[in-house]
Amino acid sequence: MRNKKIAKAIMDKKLYEQFYPSEKFVYGDSYTSTPNDVQLYVQQYGGGQEEVEVIAEFTNHLVIKDENVDDQMHDIIKVSLRKEDNKWVVYSIEELKTEMMK
Repeated sequence: MRNKKIAKAIMDKKLYEQFYPSEKFVYGDSYTSTPNDVQLYVQQYGGGQEEVEVIAEFTNHLVIKDENVDDQMHDIIKVSLRKEDNKWVVYSIEELKTEMMK
């Protein structure tokens, strides 16, 4: 539940509801998703922008015990943020590339 609290603090309401549509998580405790080796590439930022994009590249260890899933993935995503009330808020997450690692 810790991740859900973090997400609520940094995501706009619409995006948060997309990722957490109900109070109960379907997979319960059988699901884990652990990102590793995270590399962040930030759009050139001059200090005055109200919006900025970040590219994140990472490996993800996905385990869903109930479905016998244990995969390593290579992911690249684009995260879009905008300044609201003097705080950066995530309003979009776009998957650019996902592939299974061998």
